[in-house]
Amino acid sequence: MKPKPFFRLLPLLAIASAAADSFELKDGTKLEGSILREEGSDYIVQVQVTKSIKDERRIPKSDVIARIAEKKDETAFEKIARLVPTPDLLSEALYAARIRQIEDFVKKFPDSTKKAAALKIREELESELTEIKAGGVKFKERIIPAAERAPQAYSLDASIALSGIKAAVDAGDVLSALRAWTRFETDFTGSSAHRENIGFMTRVMKQHLANVVSTLAQVDARNQARNTSLDSMIGSERSRSQQAIQEEQDTYLARVEREKTAGIKWLSLDPYVKAPLEETRRLLENEIRRLESIDLSKLPDTEKIFTDTYAIVTRQEVTRQEADAAISKARSANLSASYLEQLSKLAPEAP
Repeated sequence: MKPKPFFRLLPLLAIASAAADSFELKDGTKLEGSILREEGSDYIVQVQVTKSIKDERRIPKSDVIARIAEKKDETAFEKIARLVPTPDLLSEALYAARIRQIEDFVKKFPDSTKKAAALKIREELESELTEIKAGGVKFKERIIPAAERAPQAYSLDASIALSGIKAAVDAGDVLSALRAWTRFETDFTGSSAHRENIGFMTRVMKQHLANVVSTLAQVDARNQARNTSLDSMIGSERSRSQQAIQEEQDTYLARVEREKTAGIKWLSLDPYVKAPLEETRRLLENEIRRLESIDLSKLPDTEKIFTDTYAIVTRQEVTRQEADAAISKARSANLSASYLEQLSKLAPEAP
C-alpha cells in the first residue's frame, strides 16, 4: 500500500503538542507525528495539520524506511530554556511557578543530558527571586537590589508606572492608559517620567478625542440603522433582538454608574450611547488644554525632594526633629502621600 497523497502534499508535519517521532518514507516524504498505536502492519499516527486541527493517519510500516524516536527530555527542555531571561516586573508567584517547572523536569528526566542546564536556569531564577523577596525589582532587563532601589524608589516607581501606561497605549487600550495616567499624576507629578511624557499623553488624548468626536457624529445614524434592521425582522426574532439589545445597554449603563460611584472619570464608552461620549469629549478637551498649559519650570522637582529627604531621614544619628522637618518640607512641596508615608517609616522613633 502506498502512502496517502496527504503526506506528499506536506513535506513536514509538526506533531500534536510536543512529543513526536520522525519518519522517512520510501517516496522521500518526511513527517513528524505521535504514534497513537500499532494496528497490525500499520502505524496510527497523530499529526498536527494546523495549530487547531489534529488528524490521525495510517502509515504502512513497510513504507517507513527510517524512524527516529523523539528524545522527550530534549523536547521538554525547549520550554525550560525559554524560562530565562525573565520579563521585567515578574511577581514572586510567577518566579516560583517557573522554578516548579524545572523541578518537575528534573524529577521526570533525572538522567537527561539537559539536567545540568536546567539546574543552572533554576539557580538563575532562584537568585533573582531572592532579590525580589528582599525588595528588589527587575526593570529594563536588570535586577535592581533593594539597597539600590530604596533611595531612588520614587523615580524608579514613576518609570515603572509610565512603562505600563505606554504598554497600554501600544496595545490599543487607551481607556486603561488614561485611567493609569490619572493615578500617575496623583503620585508622580514633577517626576522626570511625568515631565518627559506630558507631550506624549497630550498626543494620546488628541487622537482619542478625534476618535470620540468621529464616534459621536455617527451615534444617531448608527441607532437609526439598528432600528431599521429591527423593523425588518418579524415576530419573535425581533423581540429576541430587542431584548438582547436592551439587556446589553442596561448592563453598560450599570457599569458606567459603578465607575462614576467609584470616582473613575474616564468612563467606558459605547458607540450607541451618546451621553458618556459627550462627557468624555468635554473631559478630553479640558485635559488637553490643561496639559498644554503646564509650565515645567513651576513644577516641583519631586524626585530631588524624595532623594534629599530620604538621605536625611536615613542618615546615621539623625534626630526625630530633623526627620520631621525634612518630611514636612517634602509635604509642602506636594510629594505624594504614599511616599511621605514611606519616608516617615524610615525616620527614627521619637525619644
